[in-house]
Amino acid sequence: MIAINGYTLFPHPADWSTQPDNVEDWQSGIGTGVLGNEQRAGLRDLPLESLTFIITAQSLQERCRLDARLDQALKSGLACIPYFGMGSALAAPVNAGANAVGIQDAVNPWPWAAGDYAIIVGADDTVYDVLPVTVVAGNTLQFGAGALNYGWVRKIVRPLLFGKISTEKQTVLTNWHTPVKLTVKQQVNPRSAQIGITPPLVPGVGQQIVGKTNQL
Repeated sequence: MIAINGYTLFPHPADWSTQPDNVEDWQSGIGTGVLGNEQRAGLRDLPLESLTFIITAQSLQERCRLDARLDQALKSGLACIPYFGMGSALAAPVNAGANAVGIQDAVNPWPWAAGDYAIIVGADDTVYDVLPVTVVAGNTLQFGAGALNYGWVRKIVRPLLFGKISTEKQTVLTNWHTPVKLTVKQQVNPRSAQIGITPPLVPGVGQQIVGKTNQL
């Protein structure tokens, strides 16, 4: 099992018999306008992203690994998952050892940026690559000092979604073949602008400090 920054990684392919569902959670405040009518104000500059999808283990061994990851994630409440539906197709095959990949579109449907984590998932949860993106140059994602463990052809590069995990089991198919529905929701959108940072001093008449007089 691997944890990234304290978030348990679930490198399992999605069960596409049920389409993954992504939700954007905006927040607004409701107040009274000057004329007495309702007035709304946005309280988030970016939404909190969440994704719900189903994992159906294809072997008893995968089921054991899934249960172990669930146990670890539920203890901390934190998980990271491939953001299914938000990936970019490889522009060309890549070899093991490469520290960059070319993708067909670095903007849609996911706007890639330095600081993202990119993941490529194979046929099961034992074959995958996950690396932090350090530079986005055109349609190329660069991984800095990192390198791919596997070669990939015709695969989707997806961002990792980090957040709070919740789960529920679905209808039992066999004594171990039980689909599991996972939901991961961001607690903070990592691209939100920081609020409350005091700007640096600039030349001029000065700035006002709470509880004190203006200082030059």
